[in-house]
Amino acid sequence: MTDNREKYLDLLRDLIAIPSVSARQEGQLEAAQLVGQAFAEAGAEVIIDETYPAPFVFGKFLSHDSAAKTLVIYNHYDVQPEDPIALWATNPFELVAKEGKLFGRGVADDKGHITARLNAIVDYREAHGDWPVNIFFLVEGAEESGSTYFREYLAKYAIEFADTDLVIWESGEVRGADRLEVLGGNKGIITFTLTSETANRDLHSSFATVVDSATWRLIAALNSLRTPTGAIAIDGLYDDAILPNERENELVRSLDVTPTKIKQDFGLQRPLLSETTGEDFYDNLYFKSNLNIEGIQSGYQGAGVKTVTPATASAKLEIRLVPGQIPEDIFQKVVAQLAKNGFGDIQAELTLATPGYRSDMTAPRIQALIALGQRLYSEVEVTPTSPGTGPMYWANEYIQAPIAAVGLAYDDSLVHAPNENIRVADYDKHVELIQALIGSYEVK
Repeated sequence: MTDNREKYLDLLRDLIAIPSVSARQEGQLEAAQLVGQAFAEAGAEVIIDETYPAPFVFGKFLSHDSAAKTLVIYNHYDVQPEDPIALWATNPFELVAKEGKLFGRGVADDKGHITARLNAIVDYREAHGDWPVNIFFLVEGAEESGSTYFREYLAKYAIEFADTDLVIWESGEVRGADRLEVLGGNKGIITFTLTSETANRDLHSSFATVVDSATWRLIAALNSLRTPTGAIAIDGLYDDAILPNERENELVRSLDVTPTKIKQDFGLQRPLLSETTGEDFYDNLYFKSNLNIEGIQSGYQGAGVKTVTPATASAKLEIRLVPGQIPEDIFQKVVAQLAKNGFGDIQAELTLATPGYRSDMTAPRIQALIALGQRLYSEVEVTPTSPGTGPMYWANEYIQAPIAAVGLAYDDSLVHAPNENIRVADYDKHVELIQALIGSYEVK
């Protein structure tokens, strides 16, 4: 490691100190300006685009080779809220080093990735005098809130991405002691609100003998979208879904995620849905949709008793999408299913829509990345897709290059939770990996 290590750990410390929580629209401009300043000091051409509330930072590290390809690195400077603050052992907005780990909100997701990758870029130039590839950093500020503006920014700068042959994604994990995960996709998502209104005001609960409440009506509507065993009952849900190929099926079944581990890790007190529906655990987790109720609100929630029959009830839901499923189409299928089930009076509002994406894990640049990982880590775990969601689809749509996520988090990084942390050894090795990736573009 070079002397730049401490410099970029100091940058990480400064970034952690900015509570850039996109859910609260806090600290986003300050974080964007700090990232942009660091890129400029490292030799990049920098654009800080404030067109939308979450500024976009575009840093272009240009090779002197006019024929150089382009490597795009995507990151985000926003973070999840720190709540519940009482469960933190340290100040969430202070970088704390102890027992070989670094603690702080965003250290794993995603500020640590920004500084480690920038460290690698600077180290490489100091060692070699130039980069054999153009390196474009795309850093957004609303990833934790659904990447609200990312598509618009990509469309605006799409002309810049010619000759890109690989996109390195925002984060990833080192499993176990030293097993690098190379991840090639994620699910999309729709979020939507369902609302039931059965009167113009709440009624005295004595009328519940003759008046149906909005709460019961909504519960019945929600139940109509699943079978008694928990299987999703939405007609045409998978009509356009792209099925996994044989290799993708093999890869997910070789991962260390198992039904038993899921039960133990989360202390589950109910059978897995795959056990009640008879569906395949791995197929459901990686290649099928969910139907999740994020929250329900209705009636009186205060202390004591208030005997009312609620006139309104609402629920926030989500469906994770696999490649091929069109978000707006899936939403309309939900609306149609409710109407078919006799719940056409339920109001539905689409609040977020992102398609799913899977890279071809046999793409030459991804294969080269896997080979680099095999040189630097004890093992490499190739994962074709994640059960989670991100804007990979839009990145591929506008950049037109395969995407792979490799990162420096680990199994107990507690991403999005109190006491978020990374291992220092993983941080240092990620710097090495990105340097090796840059070097792989050298003409042999």
